[in-house]
Amino acid sequence: MNKTDASSCSDMNIQSPEHASSSKDSFPPLSRSSLSLLCDSGRISPSAWSQALDFCGFRPDGKAWLTYWRQVFLLGGVLFFLAGIICFIAWNWDDMQPFARMTLVGVIVASTGIGAVAVGPDSRSGQALLLACGVAMGPLLAVFGQTYQTGAELWELFRVWTVLLVALALAGRQTGLWFAAWLSGNVFIALWLGRNLTSPFDAFSQLFAIPEWLVAIACAIFLWEWAAQRAVRKGAQNWLRSRWFPRLLFLDLAARTSCYLIEGILGSYRWADTWQLWLPHQVVPYFAVALAGLAWWWYRKKEPDLFMLATLLGAVAAVLLAVLAEAELFFDLGVVAAFLFWGLLVTGLTAGLAKMLLHLQKAMSAEENEKHAPMVSLPSFFGRARSGVSWQLLWENLQAHGEALRDEPAPDVKEPYSPWYIKLLLALGGWLAAVLFMCFLGLLLFETLNISSHEELTIFIVSVPVLLLGRTMLAGGKLFSRHFGFALAIAGTSGIAIALFLGLDSVMTACFVLAALLAAISVFMRNVAYTFLSAIGIVGCVAQGISSLIYASVRHGFADSAMLDMALLLPPVWWVLLSLGLACFCLQEKRWRGSMRGQTADAWFFGAYTGMLMIQIWSLGLSYGLRAILDLPLWGSGGMGLGAAAGVTVLILFLTKKHSLTARVAGMASVPLLFALGWYLPGATLALLGLVMARQMGNAVMQGAVLVYFFAYMIFYYYNLAMPFSAKSTYLVTSGLVLLLLALVLRVWQTKSSIEEAGRA
Repeated sequence: MNKTDASSCSDMNIQSPEHASSSKDSFPPLSRSSLSLLCDSGRISPSAWSQALDFCGFRPDGKAWLTYWRQVFLLGGVLFFLAGIICFIAWNWDDMQPFARMTLVGVIVASTGIGAVAVGPDSRSGQALLLACGVAMGPLLAVFGQTYQTGAELWELFRVWTVLLVALALAGRQTGLWFAAWLSGNVFIALWLGRNLTSPFDAFSQLFAIPEWLVAIACAIFLWEWAAQRAVRKGAQNWLRSRWFPRLLFLDLAARTSCYLIEGILGSYRWADTWQLWLPHQVVPYFAVALAGLAWWWYRKKEPDLFMLATLLGAVAAVLLAVLAEAELFFDLGVVAAFLFWGLLVTGLTAGLAKMLLHLQKAMSAEENEKHAPMVSLPSFFGRARSGVSWQLLWENLQAHGEALRDEPAPDVKEPYSPWYIKLLLALGGWLAAVLFMCFLGLLLFETLNISSHEELTIFIVSVPVLLLGRTMLAGGKLFSRHFGFALAIAGTSGIAIALFLGLDSVMTACFVLAALLAAISVFMRNVAYTFLSAIGIVGCVAQGISSLIYASVRHGFADSAMLDMALLLPPVWWVLLSLGLACFCLQEKRWRGSMRGQTADAWFFGAYTGMLMIQIWSLGLSYGLRAILDLPLWGSGGMGLGAAAGVTVLILFLTKKHSLTARVAGMASVPLLFALGWYLPGATLALLGLVMARQMGNAVMQGAVLVYFFAYMIFYYYNLAMPFSAKSTYLVTSGLVLLLLALVLRVWQTKSSIEEAGRA
């Protein structure tokens, strides 16, 4: 760099690429969340943050939106269509001739297989068709066996299905087929082990009781990682570099092994008296030690993966707690003192776990930056629209636009960026410690001190100092102090909530007062995790308070009064206002960036939407058989679908403002359909709102969570729908065909737009 360039950089407070590279050794992987944290911590300005989003492709343009919705419609269309065909077969089973049954299912298998070959198995459409072909092979085998009475048992069907799925996975080279083969293989092994039991469902308990299956999963992970290493060295087979499937396998293996050890430690059953296949059950502890050592070496040195290490450490912590519980640690101090010291123990263990994980994250990030490894970018479906972007290229781009990178973060930043799974793991530890502290306080008050009058006032008086102590410790600089403070804050807030519901005669009043207190306390606490939980609680309290208001109006005979009419208007008004607030946050996010209030705003946003999801799931459960268990009215969920439709409408209006007239017309034409969907399927519209916001914010975790919720909601809805299989089949097949048609339209539209752009270029 010459002197002129150097002086200009000095005047603009812009680092050179070499300086930027050296200062970013502790940076996390490049993602939208890490960029937001850099902005909120003061290292880059809001304008630089906005420029970085555009450069990395985290803010979707028109092409990215077309790709995103085409993939969503394609996936949904295939699943809906297959579900409709299954319902059609179930409806017509007794009336259909054997040849007709075989022909129908065979046509599905053949058409999807031929279609995958025609469009190319490496394309998105080809992968979806090949996955549909593999899934449809299972019903084909079942139809064949039942039609021609082959005498094959259920486990034999799943054995053949697993073999066929493995063959398709080898030919198709996609992770989805391997996942389907893994699921089918689990069922096959369980049914084979329990083939002598009276019911096939009793066989699934055998799947968790044999060491052989643990070894089989470990071998599967080893083979996948070995193949992935070869793919990296040869620069081919990019699909093997996908990390979600080996992570899922390792999570399953760690959960099974730790549960196996905990059951043996706590004496749930005696290994010597338990049925075994080939390997004795006593080999599991040795297997666990060897697995932990090999996994630590591999995922720390050979293939660095923080998720795997976090899973391993979490499993080790759970087993360690089981060992200490079996040793009756602190039990000789009495029940009350035992709960107190166990709460401190869990808090200390969580803090130590956080210390190790944060150290690993920093060290692994620095090592990755030093290697300058080739970057494998995620597909645009999960939030990245541009491949080959790195921190170095980003700093150079920001330099070109006159943006600065500061050396030190803002003074109010206490914790570095951590992935969602680390936050979830530490939150679980905080919740467990909070439960132990609540048990300690309850036993201390009502067993040791024998308080028998004014219980609600006593709980409130004790909970307030606990909450204040939690706030004080949350502001500390030590990890143990912050985790201890978080557990105390949860315990204190729970105590205040219990006191309110015990002390106030009206549930409605208690809900609204608690919502107001949560809003005020969250501002006072100034903690992101606490704010997230408070947002969930506020949404739930308001919904339950409105439900109680409507219930009280009906019960007291105001069926024709204006009070009931006003009460019935409250739910849709509340959900519309909340959905519009979430949509406005998405559109005006830049206003919140540049200080740590951006992290707090994120917590309010994600917490509010999570609260909506939980209320929708709760209301669905009450509608289908759980009312007798919960005995709580939830009329406050009414109008949620209309509110979500209003939020999506606002997003469509603003996001299509700078696009072509065709995009604006198409967006506005979908508005009536959105409100119709919100009226009949509120959960689906809520999922649609979440998908739009997640893609706009480039949040892969939110996208995955919303997709899981959506498919679970649709399965639960259609399963409990009071109509014959014929109507269900018609609805499902029609929905699938409509979604596939929309995917085709978007594909044609995208191709046409690309041709026009190439012509203009």
